[in-house]
Amino acid sequence: MGMENYFAKLLLTSELDDPVYFAKVQQNIADLEKKRVAHFNEHGPMNQHYVLLMSELNMAYLEAKESEHELEVAQQIYQTNQVLHGETSDLTLEALLALGQSYLDNNQQEEAEGIASSLLALGWSEENGPAYDLYIDTLCLQGDIMHAKKEYAKEVVIRRHVLSLLEELSGSVSNQTIMARCALGFCLERMKNFREALEHYIVVRSYLETEPDFATEAELIGLMVHIGRCYRKIGNLEDAHVIYRWAQKKAEKQFGKASSLSQKMQRLMEMIEGNQG
Repeated sequence: MGMENYFAKLLLTSELDDPVYFAKVQQNIADLEKKRVAHFNEHGPMNQHYVLLMSELNMAYLEAKESEHELEVAQQIYQTNQVLHGETSDLTLEALLALGQSYLDNNQQEEAEGIASSLLALGWSEENGPAYDLYIDTLCLQGDIMHAKKEYAKEVVIRRHVLSLLEELSGSVSNQTIMARCALGFCLERMKNFREALEHYIVVRSYLETEPDFATEAELIGLMVHIGRCYRKIGNLEDAHVIYRWAQKKAEKQFGKASSLSQKMQRLMEMIEGNQG
């Protein structure tokens, strides 16, 4: 599973607004459910292949924003892993972490917090303790919980810590480090610390220019609008305007003028031009 996709938080409109995308997501769920039932009937649920199918289904429900189904599947994955691998296996802990995330997606913050606390209490520093990247993912879950509770001052401490851990472990330009930097920028923006948020967003943007497949077009447009907003908030209206204009053109070229994203960009442009006049 690994870290949440923090780029998705930058999106201006839901991709599910696009009927083609929506149909594709629903079809994917139907196909996976069919596979799951067939596998269950032939082999039962107590095997690794079933767990993999369920993990794909969990992701599909996440994409469809069907958080109750997502949570049900996450519970089954966790219970199956407990039986297959035991309580302390990394696979079981990873499933527990994913369950915490699914609780959070379903707005059950207390359950998510309970899981984060129990995971953080494990013997991470012990010789044969659980994998360290699980520890980092657990910290991210804790950050996500603080974000959901709008406790940004607590969240920002976690985000800075995660970023420095990842820079140490995997360097400053790994996918995970960039994702963590995006999460930090997003938190700082929420705290109205636009100057520092902007610094992080610009690093993320330059990374995405060298790794174009790492984010979707819609996520990149979202990032640019957040960058534009930060420029606007610190009083640099000219740069803000150039960036919004770029994002608007990109949205229209990529998704067509009638798309919900292009419509939203159009309204943003009108609002900004209105404010400047």
